[in-house]
Amino acid sequence: MNNQAEAWVKRNHPHNNKDDFRTPKYLFDYINSLYSIEYDGACTPGLNNLAKPLRLEDKWPKGSTVYSNPPYDSDSMINWFWKGEKHKAEGGIHIMLIPNKFSQCFMSEMIPCFDEIIFLGGRVNFESPYAVKGGASMAGSIITIQGGNKPLIKMKSVLLRDLKKRFKE
Repeated sequence: MNNQAEAWVKRNHPHNNKDDFRTPKYLFDYINSLYSIEYDGACTPGLNNLAKPLRLEDKWPKGSTVYSNPPYDSDSMINWFWKGEKHKAEGGIHIMLIPNKFSQCFMSEMIPCFDEIIFLGGRVNFESPYAVKGGASMAGSIITIQGGNKPLIKMKSVLLRDLKKRFKE
């Protein structure tokens, strides 16, 4: 199969519309080492939460640190972003694992609101009953942080292969 055919298959993979793609533990452990996560949003409680579960529609505790790995469609990311902005205004921190879609207009509007952006070198192989060899993520991922009261956007890059070694996966 040529590269163009492979890209078409990935775009039309039968599981791309599923929302049960879990954050690998090593990546959650890395984020938790930076921010002491209290709540795991965008999870299915009892199935794939890595901290106390919290949903988009829940009232988020003021001043808390919430991590979310929302579905990678634009509408979901925008909804989680706005919930994070409200949480930030109430003294909280919201951390999202999202695809690197900087070329899309909605992302350009969100960038100035992030206090930190961490670029992940490599592609995240999400854990899922729908996982495919080589990973289901078609785009690179970034970690965004809303809150923390940093004066300028802070950006850094980490390699997933290094995190796997550090957090023993």
